[in-house]
Amino acid sequence: MIIKRNLFILIYFFVYISNGLLAQDLHYTNYNLAKHYFNPAEAASFQGTIRVGGVYREQFSSFIHKPYSSSLIFMDSPISYGLNKNHWIGCGMIYYLDQAGDLALQNNGFIGALSYHIGFDSKFKDVLGFGFQLGSIGRTINPNNAQFEEQFVSGAKRDLALITDYKGRYTDYSIGTKYRHKLSLYSNFNVGLAVFHITEPAIKFNGGKIDNVVHRRININASYGIDLSKAVSVIPAIYFSKYTNVTNTMLQFMMEYRTFKKMESKRQIAKEKFNVQMGLGYRIQDALQFMFMGNYKNWQFGFSYDMTVSTAAIYNNYYGGFEIGINRIFNIQKKIKLPPKFYCPRF
Repeated sequence: MIIKRNLFILIYFFVYISNGLLAQDLHYTNYNLAKHYFNPAEAASFQGTIRVGGVYREQFSSFIHKPYSSSLIFMDSPISYGLNKNHWIGCGMIYYLDQAGDLALQNNGFIGALSYHIGFDSKFKDVLGFGFQLGSIGRTINPNNAQFEEQFVSGAKRDLALITDYKGRYTDYSIGTKYRHKLSLYSNFNVGLAVFHITEPAIKFNGGKIDNVVHRRININASYGIDLSKAVSVIPAIYFSKYTNVTNTMLQFMMEYRTFKKMESKRQIAKEKFNVQMGLGYRIQDALQFMFMGNYKNWQFGFSYDMTVSTAAIYNNYYGGFEIGINRIFNIQKKIKLPPKFYCPRF
């Protein structure tokens, strides 16, 4: 009975994953830690030479022996001026890996991004960006830990052979746009729209006859910074994603606190020493979110925790998951080449 029950759970989980989650993309609570994964137009949307970072998320560990985990690393950089001095071209790269369960159902992808940014003035108060992503995405499963009833009864491995061939890879295309308006020295208004899997690719696993279509997904995000004082701002934000008839909506509210370096004279503009953001969010019909993020000397780091408030809380004891992330912007100064000087010899 135990073997049959476990077999039922395994088959149900496998079928559910194969159909319902076949094209599920990564989702993170703190959108700001991996922006250009969610919108190609965010690639190279920063001041600096190169940005490098990563995010790790784990969930369902309270009731799955080997829980769902996802890791993402990225790099992006402005690489050239555009059509005029207020425009620039950017590029980026992303590699991600997520897996779940004893069978290590695994998604992995390598994505390249190209972006173009238009500044409407010399101070870049208003910036419009466009982006394009090209990715190679793979799906696999590890059958080494799989055990089916027929293996114990007759020694047959027909069911095992089915998941051994559970492999597939497809080419993916995505586009996005974003607009940023600088509201003050410290706060911005941001809005973005991205469309993923625009060609709706399909996976046909080894020996399979069914095309598993990866349908288009739409991402929309917006945030608005409100300065309460020189040191404090509040930032309400919304993130919305739609894949076929499944939606994911997050409402978030962050508070930012800034500290400043001491000024030597009253004429100087106080520069930020560091800032921290703390806030709450709600993923509708799913979880409460607790978030923390800090910025210090071109380093950005963040932590978030999801507390399940849906009916799934019965099984995971309200523990949804956590994620951590870090990135850094490097500024590489070019050496100034001075023309050689020639001196006339004295005779």
